[in-house]
Amino acid sequence: MIKKYDYIICGAGLSGLILSHKIINDRYFDNKSVLIIDKDLSHRDHKTWCFWEEKESIWNDYVVKAWSNICFKSTNILKETHLENITYKMIKSVFFFESIINKIKNEKNFTIIEDEITEIKEDSVVKVKTKSNEFQSDFIFNSLFDLNSLKSSYPLLIQHFKGWTIKTDHEFFNDDVATIMDFSINQKNDTRFFYVLPISKNKALVEFTLFSKSFLADEEYDLELKKYIKKLGIKSYVIDEKEKGAIPMTCHPFDKNNSNRIINIGTAGGWTKPSSGYTFKFVDKNCEKIINFLKEKKFSKKISFKTRHWIYDLIFLHVLYTKNNLGKNLFEKMFAKNKTELVLRFLDNDTSIKEEINIASSFPKVLFTKSLFQNIGKILKYYF
Repeated sequence: MIKKYDYIICGAGLSGLILSHKIINDRYFDNKSVLIIDKDLSHRDHKTWCFWEEKESIWNDYVVKAWSNICFKSTNILKETHLENITYKMIKSVFFFESIINKIKNEKNFTIIEDEITEIKEDSVVKVKTKSNEFQSDFIFNSLFDLNSLKSSYPLLIQHFKGWTIKTDHEFFNDDVATIMDFSINQKNDTRFFYVLPISKNKALVEFTLFSKSFLADEEYDLELKKYIKKLGIKSYVIDEKEKGAIPMTCHPFDKNNSNRIINIGTAGGWTKPSSGYTFKFVDKNCEKIINFLKEKKFSKKISFKTRHWIYDLIFLHVLYTKNNLGKNLFEKMFAKNKTELVLRFLDNDTSIKEEINIASSFPKVLFTKSLFQNIGKILKYYF
């Protein structure tokens, strides 16, 4: 007999765990059975998730470092800002994963299995097949995604990065300030920048990030990291941790693949901010929407997680795709001409139309108007 659950979550990554966390913390779901299926719960790559939000939040227990001061750097600008209403926060994936999984294991209505999912399909019921079993559910939340399978008429850039958490032999870093973008490096016709996120005065994550159409050879990331650390003036250090990853930057309408009972979440649902690669807060917001939709019994494939900011992302990403060498200049203009907290709220899809007009006025009008008209067909098709 095929076992049936109220909800099945395919994949125990960021989106699957945040959704599980919200289900656990809402008494409405106490009697709902939840199955989480993941291929491998034992191996987790080191990842760092950064985001900005109010100082107090449900995620503070998982935050390893927070900053009230952030810095944007480029060749023509050095802008350090004290954040009045929000803080910039860092979560380490391994600690987050272990903490949430342990919490899930203590919940009687949750089941976790390690198995490889081979098929997800919807007939009169929705089914998940694995290599060793088959399950049914009322709703399936799928986070499984293969970047190589993404074929789309929408512009696609890859945000790819490699970071080293380094320790110096003396106090070097100002751990009150996080450098969220440093463009003062050779762009090589790409969009390239560094993060410097100090965890203490002698420990920091230094990360090299690119927005481009293709990857670099692994040794090129290492070379750029070494050059940048030397440029900072650090002569002696040890590498404590390494992390590497890639995020698709695309406005592809992933939610068009949803059905009334199968919802794609996380990267598979297009929940990464297309123009910046930021993910954590969008997963948080969209999982909250799912919780509310389930409680209100309003779930359907017509549910959209997009806002009008999707249009801005589409236009901006098209410009970067066609003129990737302009990335540095565009971010420079945005931060130079606007208050930092406004820029952060814009990147969080949390601005008014008036504020968005102010942001838009920072960019070259002819170039962005041309991009708008070149994408008007995609915009109309998506909304109508």
